[in-house]
Amino acid sequence: MTGTVLQVVNAGTFFLLVVNLRTRIAEQPIERRYLRDILAGEGLAEPSDLVGRQVELSDDGLSIAFV
Repeated sequence: MTGTVLQVVNAGTFFLLVVNLRTRIAEQPIERRYLRDILAGEGLAEPSDLVGRQVELSDDGLSIAFV
C-alpha cells in the first residue's frame, strides 16, 4: 500500500506515522531506534521532515519503505 505521510506523532516510546492511502488513513507505529535509522538513511534531521514523503506499507504492518 503506497501513501503519503500526513503527520508524525511522538507517542513517547515510539512514533506514529499517519499515512493517507487514498482510500483510507492508516497509522504505522515505528520504534524510536528504527526511526533514527530511517532519518539517517534518508538524509533527514527531524521526524517531521518525513511529512509529505511517499511511503510503502506492507499489508501486515511489519515493514515500511520510503519511495
